[in-house]
Amino acid sequence: MAKDADLSSKQAIDQTAEAWIRWLLADQDVVVEARLSTEFQFVGRRNDSLLRARGKVGRFLALTEIQLRHDPAMPRRMRAYAALAEEKYHLPVYPIVIYLLPPPEGAEIATRFYREFMGLVAQQDFCVVKVWEIDPWAVLRKQVLTLAPFVPLMRDADEAAVRASAALLRQQPGLEDLDSVLAFFASLRFGSEEVKRMMDWMIELVRETPLYQEILEEGLQEGHRKGHREGRREGLVEGRRQSLLDLLAHRFGPVPKGIERRLAARPLPDLAALIDVALDVDSLADFEAQLAVMEQSSAEAADPEQRE
Repeated sequence: MAKDADLSSKQAIDQTAEAWIRWLLADQDVVVEARLSTEFQFVGRRNDSLLRARGKVGRFLALTEIQLRHDPAMPRRMRAYAALAEEKYHLPVYPIVIYLLPPPEGAEIATRFYREFMGLVAQQDFCVVKVWEIDPWAVLRKQVLTLAPFVPLMRDADEAAVRASAALLRQQPGLEDLDSVLAFFASLRFGSEEVKRMMDWMIELVRETPLYQEILEEGLQEGHRKGHREGRREGLVEGRRQSLLDLLAHRFGPVPKGIERRLAARPLPDLAALIDVALDVDSLADFEAQLAVMEQSSAEAADPEQRE
């Protein structure tokens, strides 16, 4: 997550550091002493947060990465980040990865890097926080503001939990940017119309969030890769279609093959419009109804006699 605005994760951790570390380690005596630079020589990418803390075990570094989706390369990266942080600051490191969305079916989330080579062993353990397994009310009671924007993704989160999270964030000065992040995740679970009713926010906030753009960008990047093989236009269409399928899957679960086939026949402008539809509707059936209307309109435009 290259920018501070992405999930506002660095801002959230930095401004709520002690509550975050105390909740994570279940140690109310931990004190955060400093927020350290996350830039390391030879590594072009910054990690999300690096804190120097002091607790019962003495001084240590808490290194946190926030990931939208499962990343098979994460163990290797955490090994590198932990080693670089320890070398730079000469303190032991407690590495943490926060995963926001469940992994694909069959994928296993690793909690360590392990490699044997020529009789030598390299190993790095790290803590994994699976947001979808967390009780939202436990987070809200302890005011773990780092995780508050992700309440809609938590186990059995309902409208009351989202409202409570919104109220908690609004009480904290300097965390206004987290409103749009909360709205985005709430829209994935409840639909944009429900979000507007719950929070009295405009859905444009959702569409402006870096996370919304990230989902689109990931699909477009996949499309660009295919575009090298199939032609640029076809690649862009495929990327936008994949973004739409990802959004539908996050909101409503597995997408039926029939809908996938119908989306494969839609041109790029229709796919862009359908992404907005996917955010607005309350069910997959409602989305399919809107898709049918679009298909009918296209058929009538192609054959004017159908209107007679």
